[in-house]
Amino acid sequence: MSAHGTSASGEKKLLKLGRYEVVRELGKGAMGIVYLAKDPLIGRLVALKTIRINAHADDDEAKEFQQRFIREAQAAGILNHPSIVTVHDIEQDEESGTSFIAMEFVEGNNLKEVLSQGRTLNFEQIGDIIAQVAEALDFAHAKGIVHRDVKPANIILIEGNRAKITDFGIAKIASGGANLTTTGQFLGTPNYMAPEQIKGAPVDGRTDIFSLGICLYECLTRRKPFGGDSLTSISYKIVHEPFPPLNEINPQIPIGYEDVVANCLAKDPSKRYQRAKDLASALRAVIRGERPVRPPDPMLAEETIVTRNVSAEKTTERDKIPVNAPMPTLEVPFPEAVTAFPPPAAEHDEIGSNTRAVPVKPAVAPTVARTPRPPVSQQFRTTLSNVRALPLWRRRIPPAIFIGIVAILVAGLIGGVAAVRSQQSDIPPVNRAVEARRAEEKRLREEAQTLLQQGRNAEARVTLQKLQRLAPRSPYVATTLGRLNEILQQEEIGKLQQAQAQAKFDEGLLLFNDKKFAEAGARFKEALAINPNHLQANEYVLLVQAEEQKLLAARNAKKAAPRVVATNTATAVQETTGTTATQAPAASSTAQLTTIFSHSLTDGRIVVRVGADIVTNERLYDERPARFLRRASRTAKPVNVTNEFAAKNADVQVWVTVPAAQIQEYHKIPAIRFEPGSQHRLTVRFNPTSKQFTYEIN
Repeated sequence: MSAHGTSASGEKKLLKLGRYEVVRELGKGAMGIVYLAKDPLIGRLVALKTIRINAHADDDEAKEFQQRFIREAQAAGILNHPSIVTVHDIEQDEESGTSFIAMEFVEGNNLKEVLSQGRTLNFEQIGDIIAQVAEALDFAHAKGIVHRDVKPANIILIEGNRAKITDFGIAKIASGGANLTTTGQFLGTPNYMAPEQIKGAPVDGRTDIFSLGICLYECLTRRKPFGGDSLTSISYKIVHEPFPPLNEINPQIPIGYEDVVANCLAKDPSKRYQRAKDLASALRAVIRGERPVRPPDPMLAEETIVTRNVSAEKTTERDKIPVNAPMPTLEVPFPEAVTAFPPPAAEHDEIGSNTRAVPVKPAVAPTVARTPRPPVSQQFRTTLSNVRALPLWRRRIPPAIFIGIVAILVAGLIGGVAAVRSQQSDIPPVNRAVEARRAEEKRLREEAQTLLQQGRNAEARVTLQKLQRLAPRSPYVATTLGRLNEILQQEEIGKLQQAQAQAKFDEGLLLFNDKKFAEAGARFKEALAINPNHLQANEYVLLVQAEEQKLLAARNAKKAAPRVVATNTATAVQETTGTTATQAPAASSTAQLTTIFSHSLTDGRIVVRVGADIVTNERLYDERPARFLRRASRTAKPVNVTNEFAAKNADVQVWVTVPAAQIQEYHKIPAIRFEPGSQHRLTVRFNPTSKQFTYEIN
């Protein structure tokens, strides 16, 4: 059946390959073309991968290529795994001579397309995809098949991020002969080759693990670990240079992937994961958030292989020891977990080799025996016995030689002692003057520290000045003395300001006593401008304001007084005729109010007003100014204040303001009668738990 037909225009059109009906072309590569075809027998769609033979290949090479192609396809056909593209058939078209493999048709994008399109894959998805491929490779390695061309283009992702690997054995076949490929003599894709592939050394399953490690690196970083402008530079980096660390490219990559990639991309195959399933287990651990644990090094295993150098001519029966044949025993650690790959029927050429395939006979498995280790004490006694059994041990040493050996040892000992003593420096004598000065410096330093903690800054400065004369270059003394001078200077300025403020307050107090309230208020305000913490000036400012209000009220009352007085006088004249004497007004009397407030508040103020008179305006705390090495602090100040005011019937109003505790308290006690000469007491209590105030007046 022909694989080609002729269209109306005269050009060739591919119709069939073997019994498969070609639907369309899926892709084209250096080794051949991939078609989507239909199997007419069972009606399923398959992918047909053809292999193109170089036109310059001779007949022997073409024949050898066909034989190896069929053998490798048959080997790949025994791989039945969910993550491996299944091979259904191997056939050759009779008319065109085209060899092709019919395999499972998988709808999806390969990993190379996913990465180039910039699709988002999180770190868990990447680890799961590579773990699926590793499990598939482990299955193939157990069957004795090495992929040798693991790369993103050969990993297909289908629905649900399930991975399938394809092209088993194809890359190996393509590089089988000197002229069987058109892309060069490299076995696989250069960017994804292992060092042993580049150097032409034998390959095994660990070679696929290296290539899969490159795929993992590229998925995590979106760049190749061994890039370059030419094939030579790429090959050199793969063989000799380390890969750039993952955390330098993307610090968000989980740290467990760094260990996995390092174990995959080791230059020495013995330092990589020995099984692909070990790589899959490590990736599963990273996905779970655990640190991957590398399997034990096979070189540290307990098993030993006992080999014997048996001459083929002198052996009689199998498993018998030949006569007079040497029997050396070599203990070689043998990894239990590593499955030996069965040798292929013919060993293929590696990179750059031009030799033909040579048949290799199956190797006989070595005999494995377990040898228990003797105790350490027994090994030590055995070593001593072997040393004593040496002939040299029983030989008599001449006296001259014995004395010479002893003399050499003694001379060496004396020379060593002399050398050690020559390197030791003499202990200098104690300088008592220096020690006394250091003791005095220590005493002055401790004394200055104590004075500073007590707030006695002036005395501390004197002590530090003495210490500076003893240790003029001490940074501690210079720094502390400079800070202390600044504090003392600020204190002097503060004292001067307080004196000026007190002088202004005294002037205002004299004016206040002379009833010159306007001028007194100006002096009190000047005192507050100089020293804002002057409590008495603040209180008298409020008193001046109250007195000014009284004067204003008196003036307003006086304006209405003449009419009332005239009316009263006329009435008095009418009622009391003949009376010429005028009765004098009664003298005004005062009352007293004592305000008591015990509390634990360190902020705020209490104000008590009787009618228009402010009888209490007190701060609820005492402020302790800052000193050297001591912060400013506040302490609660109990209130116990007594003030006099004109006797009256008035309401008592109380304000308590505490900003730190967010307290704005106002209370009014109505209609209290303050008789002339009477003494009253207002008691205010505060409950810190409920923040409630109670008031009592008598």
